[in-house]
Amino acid sequence: MANVNHATLTDPNLHEPKGIAAAPAGQVYIADGAGSGSWEELARYVNGYVAFDAATPAYQHSVTTGFTALDPTFTVSSNNGFTGLSSPNARLRYDGAETITAFVQFTVSFKNNSGSDKDVEIEIYKNGSSFNGAHTIVTAVNAEWKSITIPDIGSLSTNDYIEVFVKGSSAFTLDIASASLVISGVPV
Repeated sequence: MANVNHATLTDPNLHEPKGIAAAPAGQVYIADGAGSGSWEELARYVNGYVAFDAATPAYQHSVTTGFTALDPTFTVSSNNGFTGLSSPNARLRYDGAETITAFVQFTVSFKNNSGSDKDVEIEIYKNGSSFNGAHTIVTAVNAEWKSITIPDIGSLSTNDYIEVFVKGSSAFTLDIASASLVISGVPV
């Protein structure tokens, strides 16, 4: 039997890819490098955010000289494969079956509400520990709004969770006008 290139096939010899009948909607075939593969989600994503409110403010956090978790009430939107949790603190948990390489980005608008200027460190955590290099420091100026964005990339597996921690050069109240924790990833 002669070899025939798929590109030259015509009806009625055209066919769907192997396993397509069992593939869930929206999935793509990912080769495993060993002559096989599986049907998986094309992308996983979520946005957990704190709606903007500079007057009230949207969220206040008592910063200490040791790292403590930010614990606002997140609204979860544009979600595929994550769960927003509030216990023991605000976090986004990855629920997908496949391991993904994830881009994580935290953006926050904040000000110091406690008199003199204070340094504040903000760090993204994965499963209760520092997530790669996602750690920054900025001076929280009394009564002056600032905004920062912290990006990072890393691996997430089923039940891994992402949260944000802060600490200060001394104790103070951090007013947050808005915050957004965005995660997007693809299977590895």
